[in-house]
Amino acid sequence: MEQVKERPELLHCNHSHNILQNLMLRDLGLLYYKCYKTTTRALESAAEMKLVGRKHRELEYDLPGYPRATFLMVFSPDGTKIASAHGNHSVYITDVATRKNIKILSGHPRTPWCIAFHPSSSYILASGCLGGQVRVWDLRDDSKVWNATSRTVIASLAFHPSEKLLVIATNNQIHFWDWSRPEPFAVISTKSTIEKVRYVAFDNLGKKLITGIGNNYIRESRVFRSRLRPPRTTHNSQVPCNHPERTDQNEAIQSSRTMGPEPSHSTQSNLHGSVSVGNDESCILLYPYNSRRGTGRGRGELNPLHEEDERAPSSEDVSAVVLNFSGISSYRVQAWDFSKGEIPDIKNSEKNVVIHKCKIRNDASINISSDGKLLATCFMGAAGVYSLQWETLGEEIYWAEVYNSVISVSISPTQEHLLVGLARSAIGKEYTMAIIYRLTHKQSESNKPRMQDLDFNNLAKYLHFMSKRNTMLWVRDLLQSNQSTGGHTSINCIRWAPQPGQGLIYATNTGRLAILH
Repeated sequence: MEQVKERPELLHCNHSHNILQNLMLRDLGLLYYKCYKTTTRALESAAEMKLVGRKHRELEYDLPGYPRATFLMVFSPDGTKIASAHGNHSVYITDVATRKNIKILSGHPRTPWCIAFHPSSSYILASGCLGGQVRVWDLRDDSKVWNATSRTVIASLAFHPSEKLLVIATNNQIHFWDWSRPEPFAVISTKSTIEKVRYVAFDNLGKKLITGIGNNYIRESRVFRSRLRPPRTTHNSQVPCNHPERTDQNEAIQSSRTMGPEPSHSTQSNLHGSVSVGNDESCILLYPYNSRRGTGRGRGELNPLHEEDERAPSSEDVSAVVLNFSGISSYRVQAWDFSKGEIPDIKNSEKNVVIHKCKIRNDASINISSDGKLLATCFMGAAGVYSLQWETLGEEIYWAEVYNSVISVSISPTQEHLLVGLARSAIGKEYTMAIIYRLTHKQSESNKPRMQDLDFNNLAKYLHFMSKRNTMLWVRDLLQSNQSTGGHTSINCIRWAPQPGQGLIYATNTGRLAILH
């Protein structure tokens, strides 16, 4: 009698760490829904680990003409396109896979400083330039134009994931615009014209509006000199504030963009709140160069004359940014409850503070994780990752000190790594343009030694635990050689490609856009 072979154990894939078996299961379609996410996560993690560890091959993207400088790039929600902002006043649209240029969007009077795809459309994007103009582009059609009345730098902009709403940061104001209308329907201002808005973003569900606002230097100096503890933050009235008061030790300092329908055509009917308009401000032109190295978690970085190091080839563009943001030594990051469409009171500098002091250069200086729970940002000589969840808002999750100027941060697609981009600090044959860190989980409280059980012999163990619980693990440095790029190149932005293991894409002050894979 023929012996019947036992059927292999194929369905319990949640217990398997064998990559080849996971690939076989996926190809054969033998995965149950319950184990699909587990298997996919294992495959994505393996792909990302392989990318991080291997010797990279570098390929350049096709950017026709003379882009001059590449300041920023963002990815379409389906991961197929890159939109990049350039010093020749244009936005380039490039195919991620083929590295070929698809389209050049022209029309801005000055250099585009910020760009954003709509989270639910790979054809709609917005760009804001240094001359105060915002354009919403439909890659299948024409663009709509709005000019800021103050004609000041458009520092940041972001689409709401579901509403037909674009928020725009310019000067010390945030504008709320339904781009089917000629003008924004609401404008809010900070408490003073010194407190410029440098960053705006929504989380993946549009329930939080994240802002980066310049700190008032006079007030900041008093706080620093007197060494006061940062005030306790509170949440919006709709959200319970049940987290413990933070201490000086833990106070401190892509969105999940799933494909969906085209943006809805709802307007401001779902948004309400008080609206105010601030005054314009005239600033003294200042061109600083930051040669100082420093560390700190946002509790004493006072460097008003060295806040900006834009690394731009155009003095016209540099002066526009510096003129608008001179005198700001640090920025605070706040999270506002936007679940009911309420316009936030950004005059309140103490409410819902995620980070008290950090460095924001442009939209590449802050990155929100795909699930909307983590926020990474830059400091003068460090990078940190913080909680965006209401219960633990502002809690430091990871921290790494870097002996250079950090200008870009990017959380990996699997949220297992952090990519930290560095500005060039010296002239030489090569420099470390970025560092990859491994984000390890915190040690659980159950493993934490209890103080009452400690004696002199295991006190060192406790101190070691406390000093290592939040650190990121260094994985590798990414070097750039001038022999291959020509000139003294410095990166302006570096980010993970959308798919795990796909590559690392960076932009430089010489107009270059390239991928390491």
